[in-house]
Amino acid sequence: MWAVFYLEILLGFPFKYFGIVPRTPVGLIGIFSAPLLHGNLIHLISNTIPMLFLGSVLFFFYPGVGGRVFLRAYFWTNVLVWIFARPATNHIGASGVVFAIAFFLIFFGFFRRDFVSIFISVIVIILYGGVFFQVIPNDPSISAESHLAGALVGTISAINFANKKNIY
Repeated sequence: MWAVFYLEILLGFPFKYFGIVPRTPVGLIGIFSAPLLHGNLIHLISNTIPMLFLGSVLFFFYPGVGGRVFLRAYFWTNVLVWIFARPATNHIGASGVVFAIAFFLIFFGFFRRDFVSIFISVIVIILYGGVFFQVIPNDPSISAESHLAGALVGTISAINFANKKNIY
């Protein structure tokens, strides 16, 4: 994310035009590029901090499923945005991936019901419980569709992996 942002500044070319434009052929590239693109430095930082923390928790505590959860968060969240989001809007940023990981970590403890997973769920709720309110659209400049898609992908992933044996 930071390398793309730096390259955008260095070249003076706004890569953000390669975001997800729902239901358009050109918008398909955004499924792969949108989480790497950010509108400004504040947007980039606001995605970087939770991505580093939540991603670290995911891969440290759940190495057996962390990679699959991350790939689902990255790919399926953006596919849902491409299919269902507002037309004629360019969706960029990693918040959909962040929401998917946050919702996975929150709900995995409830579905798994072991001490470590429940403890992680509680910590993530304390630190990032506001994600529940950010799924509701309240600002047209923010992609609530990415937030909602990430929440769905993270929750479904938590359900799917709750009974797997080799998660640790």
